[in-house]
Amino acid sequence: MYKGRERELEFPLAVAVSYHAGDRGKSGEVVRGYVACDLADRTPKQVERLYRKRSAIETSYRVFRQARVVTTTQDPIIRFAFVLVGFLLENLWLVLRWAVVARPQRGGRDLPEEFTFKTFSDWIRHALEEELERSWEIEMNGTGVPEAYAPAAG
Repeated sequence: MYKGRERELEFPLAVAVSYHAGDRGKSGEVVRGYVACDLADRTPKQVERLYRKRSAIETSYRVFRQARVVTTTQDPIIRFAFVLVGFLLENLWLVLRWAVVARPQRGGRDLPEEFTFKTFSDWIRHALEEELERSWEIEMNGTGVPEAYAPAAG
């Protein structure tokens, strides 16, 4: 289709520059480039704010999927309840991470990298398994391997 033809694509580019003034031990400038449609009426800072907000929304859904319940039920009420529990767990993690675990310091809080949502959900899973005494054993039928299969089982 394009054999022997020269193709050229043009994308509008917004370059936002910000500076670290000793922020969190970093210094210097940060240059971020964004490719987007309809940039004519927006400044690079506005595009950056828009993309950062969108990125936060996508991150929220990515974290939520880590707590997603796998179910075969078709009941929309139960499925909706599972979604609510997932979002509540994510918000509880955010509050605990910010208010309890993060260390206050000048210029903002120091958010710990080791207190991930996976760690938090593993703690909850472990506590529920202990509380509900989840059994990892299964009851056997008591007859064992039939004689016809004994050489193969052996």
